[in-house]
Amino acid sequence: MFEKIVVAIDGSPFSDAALAAAGGLAAKLGADVEVLHVREHDAIPSRAGAAPDLETTDDAKGIVAAAVGQLKASGVNAHGQVVQASTRDVPRKIIEFTTESGADLIVVGRRGLSSLTGMLLGSVSNKLIHAATVPVMVAH
Repeated sequence: MFEKIVVAIDGSPFSDAALAAAGGLAAKLGADVEVLHVREHDAIPSRAGAAPDLETTDDAKGIVAAAVGQLKASGVNAHGQVVQASTRDVPRKIIEFTTESGADLIVVGRRGLSSLTGMLLGSVSNKLIHAATVPVMVAH
């Protein structure tokens, strides 16, 4: 049914749930997992004209390496990737990566946005559900 799964993580407890769900499903189905972390940078330009990053490259790579290691330790074939996007473009980046990698399922966690932030920006999982061309599984 699913041969390649993209699991998008951010290092939060919600993404830990997504990683566990993707790993369990991949183990049962014999699917490969692509671990994706979108390294966000703030959408508000600074005086210098550049948007500040919200985490270091090493932090982002560390999140992905830990997740890939966890999946491999449980016998799942996994690879990792870090991409960069502004905060509002995270869902689009996940969809682009899914298409480019040939994955047939996206797994994400339900992120704990505040009610106000959720109303103003919407959640990544909600945007993926509406825009992705493959099934999206939201782990709670």
